[in-house]
Amino acid sequence: MPHIIVEYTPNLAEELDVDTLLDILHETALGLGVFPRWGTRTLAMPATAARVGDRPEAGPDNGHVQIRLTIAPGRPEEVRGRIADELFAAAEKHLEPLAARRPVGFQLTITEFDPTVTRTGGSIAGSPSHRPPLDV
Repeated sequence: MPHIIVEYTPNLAEELDVDTLLDILHETALGLGVFPRWGTRTLAMPATAARVGDRPEAGPDNGHVQIRLTIAPGRPEEVRGRIADELFAAAEKHLEPLAARRPVGFQLTITEFDPTVTRTGGSIAGSPSHRPPLDV
């Protein structure tokens, strides 16, 4: 962990540099020194439909970027705060030029997964669920 999911309104698809935002978030997360490299996943997806804002006259121009992190439980509050602050600052720096050109909101939220109802599998080297291939 973390799993970083970036969702954005479809009207930003042409203007939002998603690959760079993912690179920034991924490298910032790794640079914090609190997450294992094998456990860091950063993904993005556009919403298929969206409504942003409460003013009908704003029309479809308002955009939104939602950054959700799911992390393992147990980190102290000050560590969670540092994670949120540093990732948000990195995202904000990247998103500010876009927000200067058009109405865009952005938010970062961190949640902790519940280990009693979370299961993990796969074959990524270094992960607890990784099993080396059998010699045949």
